Amino acid sequence: MNNSILTENQKKRIDIPLKRLICFAMFNFWQMGFIYYFLEPSSAIDGKIPIPINVDNATLLMVVCYLLSILTMIFLPRIIVWTQRIATGIALISAVGFFLPLPEDALRLIIYLQIFTCCLMIGFETFLVVNYFSESSSIKYLSLCYGIALFMLAIVQNEFFPVTFSIFRFGMMIALILLFIFFLSIPAGKEQQARYIKKSDGFTAPKKLIRGIYILIFICALMAVSGPAIAGKVEHGVSVMYVVEAITGFVIYFLYKKANIHPFRLIPLLVGLGGLGFLLMLVTTYIPAVSYIACGLIGFGMVSCMVSPLYGAVMMKSYPSRYISPWIIGLALIAVLVHSSIAEILLGKPVILYLVYAVIMGVLVFIYTQMEPFFLFTLRRRSTEHNETSDNDTAITESAVTQAQEKPDPLAVLTPREREVAEFICMGYTNADIAKMMFITEHTVKDHTKKIYPKMGVRSRFELATLISKYRSDSN
Repeated sequence: MNNSILTENQKKRIDIPLKRLICFAMFNFWQMGFIYYFLEPSSAIDGKIPIPINVDNATLLMVVCYLLSILTMIFLPRIIVWTQRIATGIALISAVGFFLPLPEDALRLIIYLQIFTCCLMIGFETFLVVNYFSESSSIKYLSLCYGIALFMLAIVQNEFFPVTFSIFRFGMMIALILLFIFFLSIPAGKEQQARYIKKSDGFTAPKKLIRGIYILIFICALMAVSGPAIAGKVEHGVSVMYVVEAITGFVIYFLYKKANIHPFRLIPLLVGLGGLGFLLMLVTTYIPAVSYIACGLIGFGMVSCMVSPLYGAVMMKSYPSRYISPWIIGLALIAVLVHSSIAEILLGKPVILYLVYAVIMGVLVFIYTQMEPFFLFTLRRRSTEHNETSDNDTAITESAVTQAQEKPDPLAVLTPREREVAEFICMGYTNADIAKMMFITEHTVKDHTKKIYPKMGVRSRFELATLISKYRSDSN
């Protein structure tokens, strides 16, 4: 495989300072703190929409914005940074109207402008993480900076101390200003754009990896929608969930920075706790006191959904396609529609609803554990990873480095041809894919595999990827 495209894209990835990432995280505060207040009366400040204006067409506008962002990412990816600058500028200018005594029609227009610009940029947020951010910056943003934004959201829920809309609109203005500053700092030139594969490049897609990632992204998106909806059935439940998410985000970053524990290794635990939270909601009918514990556990599960853009970064390291970010947002939109359908079908049957989501979380754990070694191997590929300067490198102690160096490379027992087959297997390629790339028959690939397994002391692709990805992780 020609790695020149992968290497080129890796060199373009940006290590972004923490203060700028915090500015970018204000998008989440703006989106969830303002947009949902106007679309969900039950979640609004003071329990009602702050400005009594009908916005019945908001749902249709959101769908249009999602579709528009998907089309932009596919056909006009080079204008996305400029589009974010313009959209944030429009949102910032229009937000000034909330401080003025405007007529109802003018306020309605401002609300629609806020919804349009925010929903348009939801997809672009994922686009930046997948295409621009270095791995260390992505993890810092999706854990520590997300945690800051979620903690702010917990505050404006009005469940710790009163936050009036008059105060909140100042916070919204500050968030938009910081967001605008961030977009101005991101390079928008052609030279910074990721290079996407073409048919002439001779790349073969790792079908197993891609299928697994898209399934995980869909389930995570479904849970990201359902979690707040379920927690919202408990008084103060959403605030409890947000606080747990925020604290967990801080802990994840600390473990990554100080103990060299990749967030992917924590996801099974977090998802398991989230599933337990949905099960515990079944008990709240009889023991209301456990409802806050259930919401807190759901918060752990929601953290696993926050890191979904990292899955897209994994794909960009193996098969840089322009369709990665559009697919992520498209699946998120489908997940919203599926959640709405499930909620409608199970209306008035909360016990069954909680059970359904607990089962879905169980499915998520199973699929994720089967895919994790392939994710970690792809992220630690030597051919591309050496081009990225990771903040996390400093987190490994000298003793850990020495210990990693003393461990023999498990691939050393293989012939060069067998080693190549093993690498492809760990990247999530099927036998047919490997045969195509190595210009051999699928039967020959199977013969190589039969020799690889006993030499490596493994019995399956999963065990092979687990063994090698652990070695690569310890060596980095």
